[in-house]
Amino acid sequence: MTGKPTALIAGAGFAGLTAATALAQRGWTVTVFERQAELRASGAGIYIWENGLRILEALGLGGLSQNAYRGHAMEQRGHDNSILDDGGLPPQVRLVTLHRRDLLEGLKGAAEKAGVEIRTGQEVIGAGAHGELLFANRRAVQGDLVVGADGVWSPVRKALGLELSHQQTTEGAIRTIIEGDIADLGAGGADKYIECWSGMRRFLITPLAGGRIYLALTCQDTDEKGRAYPLDKETWRASFPAWAHLIDRIGDVLAWSPYSIVTVKSWSAGRAAILGDAAHAQPPNLGQGGGMAMQSALALSAHMEDLADPRDIPARLAAWERGERPLAEHCQRWSCLYGEVSTLPDEVRARAVPSAMADPWVRSELLRAARSEPTGTVA
Repeated sequence: MTGKPTALIAGAGFAGLTAATALAQRGWTVTVFERQAELRASGAGIYIWENGLRILEALGLGGLSQNAYRGHAMEQRGHDNSILDDGGLPPQVRLVTLHRRDLLEGLKGAAEKAGVEIRTGQEVIGAGAHGELLFANRRAVQGDLVVGADGVWSPVRKALGLELSHQQTTEGAIRTIIEGDIADLGAGGADKYIECWSGMRRFLITPLAGGRIYLALTCQDTDEKGRAYPLDKETWRASFPAWAHLIDRIGDVLAWSPYSIVTVKSWSAGRAAILGDAAHAQPPNLGQGGGMAMQSALALSAHMEDLADPRDIPARLAAWERGERPLAEHCQRWSCLYGEVSTLPDEVRARAVPSAMADPWVRSELLRAARSEPTGTVA
C-alpha cells in the first residue's frame, strides 16, 4: 500500500468518534460524516463501567473520569422504598456517570487531536461493500474502509443488507437533569445509584458531578399518564412518594421514547462495517449500550493496525466480529431480560429480585462486560 489507509465513518456519536480516534492513532487517515449541523448527544446522563473507563484511558481520555461522579452500588428499591438489593460493586469494578454531552465533547477533542476530519451537515444514505459512502446529494466518496456508526435507523446497515430485525420495546423512558446532590438521596444514599420500582414504572436516580442529578422515569407505552408530555408530576409523585422532592424540581424533559433492539446477519460486508446501535442496539438496563459501542469500535481499530493491503480488510473484519460479537449480544440478551422485571407485580418483584441478585452466577453475568478486557487496551 502506498500512503496511509483511509477510513470513512458515518456518524459522530460515541461509536463513530471512538473508532475514528483509535484508527487515526494507528496511522489511518479518517473522515467522519455527521448528518446534524453540529455534534449533539441525545439523552442526558450516561453510565461508564470499568470496561468503558479502560477504553477512554486507551484513547488518552482518562481525565474525563476525574470530573464524573463515582458510585459504589446500584441499589434497587421496591414500591414501598424498601431495599430489595444493596447492589454493592466489587472494588475492582469502577463505575462513573457523567453528562452525555461531556463524553461526546471529550471524544470529539480526542478525534481532532489525532487528526480526524469531522464534517457536519453530511447526510449519508448508504454504503457499498467496496468501501464507498453514498450521500443524499447523490455524491459518493471512496475509502479503504467504511463504517456505519449511524444509529438505530442506520442507512448503512440497510444498504448493506445486514438487518435481521429492528424492534421497539413497549417500555420507554422520560429523561431529565435536575439540580441536586448526595444529600437529596437521604440517609444511606451516599455513593449510590438508586433504582426504584412501583407497579410497571421505574424511577432511576443517577447523581452526576457538579450538583446535578440525572433522572430516568420509565413506563409502558399504554401508561398514558406516565408518558405524558409535559410531565404529569402528580402521577409520578403518587408512584414514588419518597422522591417527591426530586420530582417537584423537574422542569422540561426529553419526551417518552421506547428502546430499540437490533439484530443483524453480520457486522460487515466486504470492506464495510457497522458499529454500536447500528449493529446491536439494546435497552439501557445494563448501562452498557455506550460501553459496547466504544468497545467494538476500539477493537475494530486494533484489528486494522499495520494494514498493508486493503484486500485484507474483509478477513480482519470477520476476525473482529468473531471476537467481539458474543459479548455485545450477551449484553443485549441480559438487558432485555432485566427489563422484564418491570412487568412483575410488586409482591413478586420483592421476592424475585433479592433471590436473583443473591445468586453469584447472576451477578457475574450482569457484570461480564464490565469485567472484560477490551481489545486494544491490553498491551
